[in-house]
Amino acid sequence: MIENFNSIFFLAIHILVLIMISFYLVRIIFAPSGIAEEFGVDRSGIYFARILGTFITPLFVIGVYIVFRDGGPAGCWIWYLTLAITSILQLGYEGSFYLKKIDASVGAKNKLLDVIVSGVFTIISITLILGLADKIYL
Repeated sequence: MIENFNSIFFLAIHILVLIMISFYLVRIIFAPSGIAEEFGVDRSGIYFARILGTFITPLFVIGVYIVFRDGGPAGCWIWYLTLAITSILQLGYEGSFYLKKIDASVGAKNKLLDVIVSGVFTIISITLILGLADKIYL
């Protein structure tokens, strides 16, 4: 398994990504009302939280599959690229929203921690792409 990821480092950060994604999934699946409350929307916001979960769940499931499949990340460039593009876009939005450059009149609030988490996802996803390039691009 470790040799499939070129080193324990890349396997560990791949697993770290899965842990971070699972945190959001648990909140979306088991506590969506907390998310709605956090962003200042009524219970109708639960619908949108769960819809978001339908997009995140396959990313998590495929990421787990990559860990246990023969060959690991070999040929799985699209998963890593999807993770990177999503992270970059989220970082752009989170940062712009935090700095009140866009959607300033929206009642929701984000924290600096949200921007930092998006930045960490971006750095990790780019690190995985660069470190696993010989494996993922077959």
